[in-house]
Amino acid sequence: MTKRRRRGKGEGSIYQPRGRTDWRAEIRVGTKRLVRYFKTQREAQLWLAQVRVEAARGLLPEPSKVTLGEYLTFWLENGAKPTVRPPTLRQYEYAVRVHLNPDLGGRRLQELKPADIQTLYSQKLATGLSRRSVQIIHAVLHRALKQAVEWGLLAQNPADRVKAPRPGRREFRVLTPEEAARFLEAARASEYFALFATALGTGLRLAELLGLRWSDIDFEAGTIQVRRTLCWVRGSWVEGEPKTAAGRRKVVLPPELLGILKEHKRAQAEAKLKAGPGWSSEYGDLVFSTRAGQPIPGQSLRRGLKQVLKRAGLPAIRFHDLRHTHATLLLVGGVNPRVVQERLGHTQVGITLGVYSHVLPDLQREAARQVGQALFKSPTGLSF
Repeated sequence: MTKRRRRGKGEGSIYQPRGRTDWRAEIRVGTKRLVRYFKTQREAQLWLAQVRVEAARGLLPEPSKVTLGEYLTFWLENGAKPTVRPPTLRQYEYAVRVHLNPDLGGRRLQELKPADIQTLYSQKLATGLSRRSVQIIHAVLHRALKQAVEWGLLAQNPADRVKAPRPGRREFRVLTPEEAARFLEAARASEYFALFATALGTGLRLAELLGLRWSDIDFEAGTIQVRRTLCWVRGSWVEGEPKTAAGRRKVVLPPELLGILKEHKRAQAEAKLKAGPGWSSEYGDLVFSTRAGQPIPGQSLRRGLKQVLKRAGLPAIRFHDLRHTHATLLLVGGVNPRVVQERLGHTQVGITLGVYSHVLPDLQREAARQVGQALFKSPTGLSF
């Protein structure tokens, strides 16, 4: 049986052909496909690494002459694009275009010093940029320069010796149970009612909601299967994978939400029949779409959210705060954090508790109340 080791796009592949003891390595460089055979898998890995380094050097000017701006442009296309999700790539491109290239893009890559980077961060903070934003800039630059080291363009990563500012505590506004009920009541008059209700009832991210298809909903089991995301990237809709492996998950729906989705499906079927040939099926049978079957633009959704909040007499919140509200209501209600983690698609329960640390004091008080009830007020409890 052929043993194949899969790699990322542009990294090549290594496998052991059927009936042979040696290893085959192959990689595409430009329009050419290079193939070599080796006695060991390790030799094949080393050859692929060397080919990637030489390919990177060949596509860039002489390493001693290339500027940071030239390198970052090359890295975005050849290092980042094949390995990250479209929303992440968009964040990388923004950091490079707005913050890194204007200030450091003219510096020679091999002459970039830790002091240059540290000064950039200080200047960004001085202009009022948030600590979180500067940390993102650092993460993008550090990853890009790490790749430059791997490609043999730098001997060491100057960003390793720079301290990025610690991000401040995440601030977000969540709805109380009473406010959430008012929000849903006001949302009934909105064309996005089913979407808002599903966001509050499941905690799914917006991209996950937009990527849902009717085949992902099991009405008999009462579950949603999160399989994909749908994002607007550089002028077009891009379908991708969930944010993490844990993001591919099954979420149980409240019975009331199932009823809302059934009614939404019936209304959508009527709209589809009315639209006739004008109904788009380009993106599949989307659960949430425009009246023509297209994905819902973010601008329209934000406008709809603003209208509902105003109608309900509630302060402004972001769409993502509906996800935060879902998680907070569960934790305050005593749901096990592990269950909340699974519903949100977090990779570790520590992430869930870290994001929602503001809820922990309430959980502590509830835990103390329950312990007191069990120990001191129960008929079989302790007495002093």
